[in-house]
Amino acid sequence: MKKIFVIFLAVAMGFLTVSCASTGYNTQKGAGIGAAVGAIAGQAIGRNTAGTLIGLAGGALAGAIAGNAVDQDVANERSYHRSRGAYAAPAAPAATDNPPGEWVQVPGQWVGGKWIPAHRAWVPVNP
Repeated sequence: MKKIFVIFLAVAMGFLTVSCASTGYNTQKGAGIGAAVGAIAGQAIGRNTAGTLIGLAGGALAGAIAGNAVDQDVANERSYHRSRGAYAAPAAPAATDNPPGEWVQVPGQWVGGKWIPAHRAWVPVNP
């Protein structure tokens, strides 16, 4: 009976891990993976249902905390880049230092799946 329960628990944890593995939600991914690893470790250490459940709960908690920390870091990085602008326009050098050309305003656009905001770019002109 114990073997059936352990096999059922392992399969259930596999489904939980796969269902939580969507992109961008590291808290859920961490909880699912932590629960699976915790349940396996709890079973290996305790060799009983109580050990498995304690490992499952502890692993889920630790994984959720770690995943949430990653989510917060990603959110802070995005916020930082939004406040500074994704690409800061370079300051125009002194007129005497410029090779032939001109500064032009480039409108915002999608490039390779990422939004590039409006910026200034130097366009050289052949003499």
